[in-house]
Amino acid sequence: MERVRIIQGNSSIIIVAPHGVDDERTSIIAEKIAAGLKCYGVINLGWERSDKVDFMKDKADCNNVSHCHEDVVREEFLDPILRFKNRILKSGKEAFVFYIHGMSNKHRILANDPTLDIVVGYGVGNPSSISFDVWKKNLFMEKLEEVGFTAYEASQGSNMSGWSKNNMNQLFRKWYFEEKVNSIQLELVHELRESNSAAERAADYLAEAIVETVVANKFNISGYSRIY
Repeated sequence: MERVRIIQGNSSIIIVAPHGVDDERTSIIAEKIAAGLKCYGVINLGWERSDKVDFMKDKADCNNVSHCHEDVVREEFLDPILRFKNRILKSGKEAFVFYIHGMSNKHRILANDPTLDIVVGYGVGNPSSISFDVWKKNLFMEKLEEVGFTAYEASQGSNMSGWSKNNMNQLFRKWYFEEKVNSIQLELVHELRESNSAAERAADYLAEAIVETVVANKFNISGYSRIY
């Protein structure tokens, strides 16, 4: 079985599922979004999350940039992302990378909000390393709300903020700086992924929010304040 599914696209969007094996049904969500939007996709189907890379045992953390620079992991997972980014930029467009992750429903309790669906990370930290222009992030948050999701921004210091150097969300800020690449990390509660039908439904709504953000990204939306 293929460890990484590569989907060719014809838009400025790249959908990535770094933990498609471990984060239940995130691979289904990523693949359905990519198919629906006819965009690029890089979906991990076989690399199991691990502290160390062992390609003979299918072990690697594909959300860890250092792991993604190791032999085999690079060829299978990182290189396609870089290749797709290059194609988009050469076409004269901005690139938009969406990393699809999963989190447990317990985060609803921690946030004291039983309706929480998604936590969005875009590089808030100390100092911040913003990976998705703030006004574009605001627009995306508005679109998530419009399609029915309750979305929060990850707070500074949160492990969901997509800020640390080895987090793949920082690939085009702290490793291969590209001003015209916007990337964002999405953490989806388990309820959105509890069955194939639920995952496919979530993918449809996410696809709508994503494409509306990319198409309408010239418009500045007011600030967003719900923080987790």
